[in-house]
Amino acid sequence: MNSSLVLSKDVQDTRTTSSTTTEGTTDGSTAITTEGTTDGSTPPAHATRRTSTTGAASAPPRLTTTVPAEYVHRAALAEVFLTGCEKTGPESYTLTGQWPRAHTFFTTLDGRHDHLQACETLRQTGIYLAHAEHGIPLGHHFVMQDMTVTTHPEHLTIGSTPTNLTLHTTLSRPSRSPQFTITLTITNPKNQILSTGYGHFTCISPAAYRRMRTSGNPHDTTDPTTHTLKALIHTPTHQDPHLYGRTHSRDLVLTPTHQPHIFRLNPHPQHPVLFDHDGDHLPGMVLIEAARQATHPHPPTTHLTHTHTTFHHYVELTSPTTVTATPPTHTHNTTTHTVTTHQNNRPTHTTTLTHTHL
Repeated sequence: MNSSLVLSKDVQDTRTTSSTTTEGTTDGSTAITTEGTTDGSTPPAHATRRTSTTGAASAPPRLTTTVPAEYVHRAALAEVFLTGCEKTGPESYTLTGQWPRAHTFFTTLDGRHDHLQACETLRQTGIYLAHAEHGIPLGHHFVMQDMTVTTHPEHLTIGSTPTNLTLHTTLSRPSRSPQFTITLTITNPKNQILSTGYGHFTCISPAAYRRMRTSGNPHDTTDPTTHTLKALIHTPTHQDPHLYGRTHSRDLVLTPTHQPHIFRLNPHPQHPVLFDHDGDHLPGMVLIEAARQATHPHPPTTHLTHTHTTFHHYVELTSPTTVTATPPTHTHNTTTHTVTTHQNNRPTHTTTLTHTHL
Protein backbone atom coordinates (compact mmCIF):
# COMPACT_ATOMS: atom_id res chain seq x y z
CA MET A 1 0.00 0.00 0.00
CA ASN A 2 1.36 3.36 -0.92
CA SER A 3 1.57 5.95 1.80
CA SER A 4 0.00 9.32 1.36
CA LEU A 5 -0.57 12.66 3.05
CA VAL A 6 -3.01 15.48 3.30
CA LEU A 7 -1.62 18.48 1.52
CA SER A 8 -4.46 20.84 2.37
CA LYS A 9 -8.11 20.84 3.28
CA ASP A 10 -11.26 21.49 1.30
CA VAL A 11 -11.66 25.11 0.32
CA GLN A 12 -15.38 25.63 -0.01
CA ASP A 13 -16.49 27.39 -3.17
CA THR A 14 -19.82 27.25 -4.93
CA ARG A 15 -18.44 28.09 -8.33
CA THR A 16 -17.96 25.47 -11.03
CA THR A 17 -14.73 23.49 -11.34
CA SER A 18 -13.57 21.47 -14.32
CA SER A 19 -13.90 17.71 -14.58
CA THR A 20 -11.15 15.17 -14.01
CA THR A 21 -8.15 14.69 -16.24
CA THR A 22 -6.51 11.89 -14.28
CA GLU A 23 -7.89 9.39 -11.81
CA GLY A 24 -4.80 7.77 -10.37
CA THR A 25 -5.14 6.93 -6.67
CA THR A 26 -3.93 4.63 -3.94
CA ASP A 27 -6.03 2.94 -1.28
CA GLY A 28 -5.88 4.41 2.15
CA SER A 29 -4.19 7.62 1.07
CA THR A 30 -4.67 11.06 2.54
CA ALA A 31 -5.83 13.94 0.39
CA ILE A 32 -6.93 17.52 0.52
CA THR A 33 -9.28 19.48 -1.61
CA THR A 34 -9.60 22.97 -2.96
CA GLU A 35 -12.81 23.97 -4.65
CA GLY A 36 -11.92 25.94 -7.74
CA THR A 37 -12.58 29.54 -8.57
CA THR A 38 -11.98 29.21 -12.30
CA ASP A 39 -12.97 26.79 -15.01
CA GLY A 40 -9.89 24.71 -14.19
CA SER A 41 -7.82 25.85 -17.14
CA THR A 42 -4.15 26.79 -16.91
CA PRO A 43 -3.90 30.43 -15.80
CA PRO A 44 -2.52 33.13 -18.06
CA ALA A 45 1.22 33.64 -17.84
CA HIS A 46 0.93 36.97 -16.10
CA ALA A 47 -0.91 35.31 -13.25
CA THR A 48 1.82 32.79 -12.53
CA ARG A 49 5.20 34.18 -13.59
CA ARG A 50 7.07 37.41 -13.16
CA THR A 51 8.00 39.33 -16.27
CA SER A 52 11.70 40.18 -16.47
CA THR A 53 12.51 43.89 -16.66
CA THR A 54 16.24 43.42 -17.32
CA GLY A 55 17.45 45.91 -19.88
CA ALA A 56 14.22 47.89 -19.93
CA ALA A 57 15.31 51.36 -18.81
CA SER A 58 11.78 52.73 -18.67
CA ALA A 59 10.18 49.72 -17.01
CA PRO A 60 8.16 50.47 -13.88
CA PRO A 61 9.31 49.03 -10.57
CA ARG A 62 8.35 45.41 -10.01
CA LEU A 63 5.69 45.21 -7.33
CA THR A 64 5.33 42.35 -4.89
CA THR A 65 2.14 40.38 -4.37
CA THR A 66 1.30 36.80 -3.47
CA VAL A 67 0.36 34.09 -5.90
CA PRO A 68 -3.39 33.33 -5.91
CA ALA A 69 -4.41 31.80 -2.58
CA GLU A 70 -6.50 29.22 -4.43
CA TYR A 71 -3.35 27.92 -6.13
CA VAL A 72 -1.81 26.95 -2.76
CA HIS A 73 -5.10 25.79 -1.22
CA ARG A 74 -5.30 28.56 1.33
CA ALA A 75 -8.24 30.78 2.26
CA ALA A 76 -6.30 33.56 4.02
CA LEU A 77 -3.92 35.68 1.95
CA ALA A 78 -1.78 36.11 5.08
CA GLU A 79 -1.00 32.38 4.92
CA VAL A 80 0.33 32.47 1.33
CA PHE A 81 4.16 32.44 1.36
CA LEU A 82 4.84 32.45 -2.41
CA THR A 83 5.11 35.66 -4.44
CA GLY A 84 6.25 34.70 -7.94
CA CYS A 85 7.59 32.03 -10.28
CA GLU A 86 9.91 31.75 -13.27
CA LYS A 87 10.43 28.56 -15.26
CA THR A 88 14.15 27.92 -15.75
CA GLY A 89 14.17 24.49 -17.41
CA PRO A 90 11.95 21.57 -18.46
CA GLU A 91 11.39 20.57 -14.82
CA SER A 92 13.03 23.43 -12.90
CA TYR A 93 11.64 26.66 -11.49
CA THR A 94 12.84 29.61 -9.45
CA LEU A 95 10.16 30.97 -7.16
CA THR A 96 10.15 33.91 -4.80
CA GLY A 97 8.50 34.05 -1.42
CA GLN A 98 8.40 35.77 1.92
CA TRP A 99 8.11 34.73 5.55
CA PRO A 100 6.67 37.39 7.88
CA ARG A 101 8.47 38.68 10.96
CA ALA A 102 5.67 37.84 13.38
CA HIS A 103 3.59 34.89 12.32
CA THR A 104 0.87 33.86 14.75
CA PHE A 105 1.89 30.19 14.61
CA PHE A 106 5.13 29.60 12.67
CA THR A 107 7.51 31.21 15.15
CA THR A 108 9.78 29.51 17.69
CA LEU A 109 10.16 30.46 21.34
CA ASP A 110 13.67 31.81 20.66
CA GLY A 111 12.67 34.10 17.79
CA ARG A 112 13.43 32.01 14.70
CA HIS A 113 11.36 31.00 11.72
CA ASP A 114 9.71 27.66 12.42
CA HIS A 115 10.71 24.33 10.88
CA LEU A 116 7.05 23.70 10.13
CA GLN A 117 6.94 26.92 8.11
CA ALA A 118 9.46 25.33 5.75
CA CYS A 119 7.22 22.24 5.58
CA GLU A 120 4.25 24.43 4.72
CA THR A 121 6.28 26.27 2.06
CA LEU A 122 7.20 22.96 0.41
CA ARG A 123 3.53 21.96 0.47
CA GLN A 124 2.46 25.25 -1.13
CA THR A 125 5.16 25.05 -3.80
CA GLY A 126 4.13 21.60 -5.00
CA ILE A 127 0.46 22.50 -5.20
CA TYR A 128 1.14 25.82 -6.92
CA LEU A 129 3.38 24.37 -9.63
CA ALA A 130 0.96 21.53 -10.31
CA HIS A 131 -1.85 24.02 -10.90
CA ALA A 132 0.02 26.87 -12.58
CA GLU A 133 2.61 24.97 -14.61
CA HIS A 134 1.07 21.54 -15.20
CA GLY A 135 -2.56 22.54 -15.65
CA ILE A 136 -4.03 20.46 -12.82
CA PRO A 137 -7.56 21.87 -12.46
CA LEU A 138 -8.69 23.60 -9.31
CA GLY A 139 -10.92 21.11 -7.53
CA HIS A 140 -8.53 18.17 -7.86
CA HIS A 141 -7.15 16.57 -4.71
CA PHE A 142 -3.49 16.43 -3.76
CA VAL A 143 -2.28 13.26 -2.06
CA MET A 144 1.27 13.37 -0.72
CA GLN A 145 2.96 10.08 0.07
CA ASP A 146 5.91 11.56 1.98
CA MET A 147 7.61 14.81 2.90
CA THR A 148 11.19 15.31 4.09
CA VAL A 149 12.42 18.72 5.28
CA THR A 150 15.75 19.88 6.70
CA THR A 151 16.23 23.37 8.16
CA HIS A 152 19.28 25.32 9.29
CA PRO A 153 18.35 27.23 12.47
CA GLU A 154 21.56 29.27 12.42
CA HIS A 155 20.11 31.07 9.36
CA LEU A 156 16.49 31.27 10.56
CA THR A 157 16.78 34.15 13.05
CA ILE A 158 14.02 36.68 12.41
CA GLY A 159 15.42 40.12 11.59
CA SER A 160 14.03 43.64 11.39
CA THR A 161 12.28 42.99 8.06
CA PRO A 162 10.38 40.04 6.58
CA THR A 163 12.58 37.28 5.21
CA ASN A 164 12.58 37.29 1.41
CA LEU A 165 13.03 33.84 -0.10
CA THR A 166 14.35 32.30 -3.29
CA LEU A 167 13.10 28.78 -3.92
CA HIS A 168 15.04 26.61 -6.37
CA THR A 169 12.64 23.84 -7.30
CA THR A 170 12.26 20.85 -9.55
CA LEU A 171 8.91 19.20 -10.21
CA SER A 172 8.97 15.91 -12.10
CA ARG A 173 5.94 14.29 -13.70
CA PRO A 174 6.76 11.32 -15.95
CA SER A 175 4.62 11.20 -19.12
CA ARG A 176 1.88 13.43 -17.66
CA SER A 177 1.37 10.94 -14.88
CA PRO A 178 -0.71 11.97 -11.85
CA GLN A 179 2.42 11.25 -9.80
CA PHE A 180 4.72 14.18 -8.96
CA THR A 181 8.14 14.44 -7.30
CA ILE A 182 9.27 17.78 -5.87
CA THR A 183 12.65 18.93 -4.60
CA LEU A 184 13.23 22.33 -3.04
CA THR A 185 16.06 24.51 -1.72
CA ILE A 186 15.15 27.76 0.06
CA THR A 187 17.73 30.53 0.36
CA ASN A 188 17.71 34.07 1.75
CA PRO A 189 19.09 37.25 0.09
CA LYS A 190 22.54 36.40 1.50
CA ASN A 191 22.36 33.11 -0.42
CA GLN A 192 22.33 31.18 2.85
CA ILE A 193 20.42 27.91 2.73
CA LEU A 194 17.42 28.05 5.05
CA SER A 195 15.88 24.72 4.13
CA THR A 196 15.98 21.79 1.73
CA GLY A 197 13.28 19.23 1.13
CA TYR A 198 11.59 16.78 -1.17
CA GLY A 199 8.36 14.85 -1.42
CA HIS A 200 6.06 12.75 -3.60
CA PHE A 201 2.39 13.46 -4.25
CA THR A 202 -0.47 12.46 -6.53
CA CYS A 203 -3.27 14.53 -8.07
CA ILE A 204 -6.67 12.88 -8.35
CA SER A 205 -10.08 13.99 -9.53
CA PRO A 206 -13.05 14.72 -7.25
CA ALA A 207 -14.79 11.55 -8.45
CA ALA A 208 -11.75 9.37 -7.74
CA TYR A 209 -11.33 11.03 -4.35
CA ARG A 210 -14.89 10.24 -3.35
CA ARG A 211 -14.53 6.60 -4.41
CA MET A 212 -11.25 6.27 -2.54
CA ARG A 213 -12.59 7.86 0.63
CA THR A 214 -15.72 5.72 0.83
CA SER A 215 -14.00 2.43 -0.03
CA GLY A 216 -11.03 3.06 2.25
CA ASN A 217 -13.02 3.91 5.38
CA PRO A 218 -14.66 0.66 6.56
CA HIS A 219 -14.95 1.87 10.18
CA ASP A 220 -17.41 4.65 9.35
CA THR A 221 -20.93 3.82 8.24
CA THR A 222 -21.43 7.28 6.73
CA ASP A 223 -19.79 8.85 3.72
CA PRO A 224 -16.67 10.54 5.18
CA THR A 225 -16.68 13.19 2.45
CA THR A 226 -19.86 14.63 3.97
CA HIS A 227 -18.10 15.43 7.26
CA THR A 228 -17.05 18.97 8.14
CA LEU A 229 -14.97 20.35 10.98
CA LYS A 230 -18.17 20.52 13.03
CA ALA A 231 -17.71 16.77 13.48
CA LEU A 232 -14.37 17.29 15.25
CA ILE A 233 -14.78 17.29 19.04
CA HIS A 234 -12.28 19.40 20.97
CA THR A 235 -11.94 19.11 24.75
CA PRO A 236 -10.14 21.98 26.54
CA THR A 237 -7.40 20.64 28.81
CA HIS A 238 -6.05 23.90 30.32
CA GLN A 239 -2.45 22.73 29.91
CA ASP A 240 0.52 25.06 29.98
CA PRO A 241 1.43 25.53 26.28
CA HIS A 242 5.11 26.05 27.17
CA LEU A 243 5.27 22.38 28.18
CA TYR A 244 4.82 21.61 24.49
CA GLY A 245 6.96 24.39 23.09
CA ARG A 246 4.05 26.68 22.28
CA THR A 247 2.99 30.12 23.54
CA HIS A 248 -0.79 29.98 23.01
CA SER A 249 -3.26 27.45 24.37
CA ARG A 250 -5.07 27.32 21.04
CA ASP A 251 -1.88 25.90 19.46
CA LEU A 252 -2.01 22.73 21.56
CA VAL A 253 -3.03 19.63 19.63
CA LEU A 254 -2.41 16.95 22.29
CA THR A 255 -4.02 15.72 25.49
CA PRO A 256 -1.85 13.57 27.79
CA THR A 257 -2.98 10.10 28.87
CA HIS A 258 -2.06 8.01 31.90
CA GLN A 259 0.60 6.27 29.81
CA PRO A 260 3.94 8.03 29.27
CA HIS A 261 4.69 9.15 25.71
CA ILE A 262 1.12 8.39 24.59
CA PHE A 263 -1.30 11.24 23.87
CA ARG A 264 -4.73 11.79 22.39
CA LEU A 265 -4.93 14.02 19.33
CA ASN A 266 -7.01 17.03 20.35
CA PRO A 267 -6.64 20.02 17.98
CA HIS A 268 -8.96 23.00 18.13
CA PRO A 269 -11.09 23.08 14.93
CA GLN A 270 -11.14 26.90 15.01
CA HIS A 271 -7.37 27.29 14.89
CA PRO A 272 -6.82 29.97 12.21
CA VAL A 273 -3.70 28.37 10.67
CA LEU A 274 -4.00 24.62 11.16
CA PHE A 275 -7.64 24.84 10.02
CA ASP A 276 -7.47 27.65 7.50
CA HIS A 277 -10.63 26.30 5.85
CA ASP A 278 -13.08 23.44 6.23
CA GLY A 279 -12.38 19.82 5.35
CA ASP A 280 -13.52 16.23 5.82
CA HIS A 281 -10.39 14.94 7.60
CA LEU A 282 -7.43 16.20 9.60
CA PRO A 283 -4.71 17.91 7.52
CA GLY A 284 -1.14 16.68 7.41
CA MET A 285 0.27 19.78 9.11
CA VAL A 286 -1.75 18.94 12.22
CA LEU A 287 -0.09 15.52 12.34
CA ILE A 288 3.41 16.93 11.94
CA GLU A 289 2.69 19.47 14.69
CA ALA A 290 1.41 16.64 16.90
CA ALA A 291 4.70 14.81 16.39
CA ARG A 292 6.65 17.93 17.28
CA GLN A 293 4.64 18.52 20.47
CA ALA A 294 4.85 14.84 21.49
CA THR A 295 8.66 15.09 21.52
CA HIS A 296 8.83 18.20 23.71
CA PRO A 297 10.64 18.85 25.93
CA HIS A 298 13.59 17.67 23.93
CA PRO A 299 16.99 18.84 25.28
CA PRO A 300 16.49 22.62 25.60
CA THR A 301 19.73 23.45 23.80
CA THR A 302 18.62 21.70 20.60
CA HIS A 303 16.59 22.86 17.61
CA LEU A 304 14.32 20.87 15.32
CA THR A 305 16.34 20.45 12.13
CA HIS A 306 14.89 17.46 10.26
CA THR A 307 11.55 15.74 9.78
CA HIS A 308 10.69 12.78 7.59
CA THR A 309 6.96 12.13 7.39
CA THR A 310 5.05 9.28 5.78
CA PHE A 311 1.25 9.33 5.62
CA HIS A 312 -0.52 5.97 5.53
CA HIS A 313 -4.26 6.67 5.90
CA TYR A 314 -6.66 9.55 6.29
CA VAL A 315 -7.23 10.71 9.85
CA GLU A 316 -11.00 10.94 10.20
CA LEU A 317 -12.72 13.65 12.20
CA THR A 318 -15.06 11.31 14.03
CA SER A 319 -12.73 8.67 15.55
CA PRO A 320 -10.25 8.99 18.46
CA THR A 321 -6.59 9.17 17.43
CA THR A 322 -3.62 8.25 19.61
CA VAL A 323 -0.15 9.76 19.25
CA THR A 324 2.78 7.63 20.43
CA ALA A 325 6.42 8.76 20.72
CA THR A 326 9.28 6.29 20.93
CA PRO A 327 12.16 6.79 23.39
CA PRO A 328 14.82 9.00 21.77
CA THR A 329 18.13 7.90 20.32
CA HIS A 330 21.19 10.11 20.72
CA THR A 331 24.42 10.95 18.96
CA HIS A 332 27.05 13.42 20.13
CA ASN A 333 24.93 16.37 18.92
CA THR A 334 21.49 15.06 17.88
CA THR A 335 18.37 13.57 19.45
CA THR A 336 15.96 11.59 17.26
CA HIS A 337 12.37 10.52 17.98
CA THR A 338 9.78 8.64 15.96
CA VAL A 339 6.10 9.49 16.45
CA THR A 340 3.20 7.46 15.07
CA THR A 341 -0.53 8.18 15.08
CA HIS A 342 -3.11 5.40 15.19
CA GLN A 343 -6.83 5.47 14.51
CA ASN A 344 -9.14 2.46 14.61
CA ASN A 345 -6.12 0.27 15.46
CA ARG A 346 -4.17 1.11 12.31
CA PRO A 347 -1.26 3.51 11.79
CA THR A 348 -2.21 6.71 10.01
CA HIS A 349 1.09 8.58 9.87
CA THR A 350 4.71 8.41 11.03
CA THR A 351 7.16 11.28 11.57
CA THR A 352 10.82 10.96 12.50
CA LEU A 353 12.20 14.15 14.06
CA THR A 354 15.82 15.11 14.64
CA HIS A 355 16.84 17.88 17.06
CA THR A 356 20.39 19.19 16.78
CA HIS A 357 22.72 20.99 19.18
CA LEU A 358 24.00 24.12 17.46
